[in-house]
Amino acid sequence: MTDVSQNVLAVDGGQSTVRVRHSTGATGEATGVSWGRPDTVAATSDAIITAWWAAGAPPTDVAVLGLTTVPEDSTACAQLATRIAEATGSSRVLICDDGVTAHAGALEGSWGVMMAIGTGVACVARARSGVTTFVGGHGYLIGDEGGAFWIGRAGIAAALRAADGRSATTELSREVSNAFGELNSAHIRIHAHPRAVDHIAQFAPVVIATARAGDALARGILNTALAELTASARAAWSAAGGALATPLAVGGRLAEELRPELDNALIGLGDIITQQRPAGDALDGALHLARDATGYATAVYVWTKG
Repeated sequence: MTDVSQNVLAVDGGQSTVRVRHSTGATGEATGVSWGRPDTVAATSDAIITAWWAAGAPPTDVAVLGLTTVPEDSTACAQLATRIAEATGSSRVLICDDGVTAHAGALEGSWGVMMAIGTGVACVARARSGVTTFVGGHGYLIGDEGGAFWIGRAGIAAALRAADGRSATTELSREVSNAFGELNSAHIRIHAHPRAVDHIAQFAPVVIATARAGDALARGILNTALAELTASARAAWSAAGGALATPLAVGGRLAEELRPELDNALIGLGDIITQQRPAGDALDGALHLARDATGYATAVYVWTKG
């Protein structure tokens, strides 16, 4: 547990953006980090430090890192923590999946389910016993169904299939051309983009808007995304104990884009869940974990200087 007088750096490290908020109120941002970099630990630490500098490099005693790119083992976590400590002066660094910080912020450390929908999807269940379970996610290459990258990629792929005659025509073809240039060479520009994951994810709101305008292929993509997210919520409900009226908070940058369709889809789960607006965001959750991370002990790596 952290002394309330200590200076805390909260970090929300996503694939599109890395955000920081200091306990003094200072904030900063940097470009996000995705898996696939030659050295993800170095890329992640560099982004966090850049965001910390953007916040004015405030004195920091404790850093709490909620990350999409959580290192795979304790050795790599220690390397990341050491880098952050050396740069910021932190004597204690906590590292966890960004779904954990989102959960702690949304439910104020209580039990229930949090689903954060951004570039990817983080769905975390915490039972009354304190057991924390991750549902889905798995990154843009093999998972994150229903997230912005997943929707954006599906929309682009549908447009390219239609362009060469493999599927029905779709308004997405025009939208892809507007966003990425001439269709026959759009794939080349997309693959060559230095931040292709974020570039593709930014197209998700266009797919959603095209679905709402009545395009059948776009509507199919949106419906599949909603079904995937609802399936994740149901699985997380079970992992949280399977009680009636389990609290479910849904947040993240794409969540607002998906309303009201997502809310309506989740209503279909019936009385097994009770939807509620998140009490806070992932940065609030990181600050909560700095005060008390015992409820998420199995899901948080803790590094202490010396």
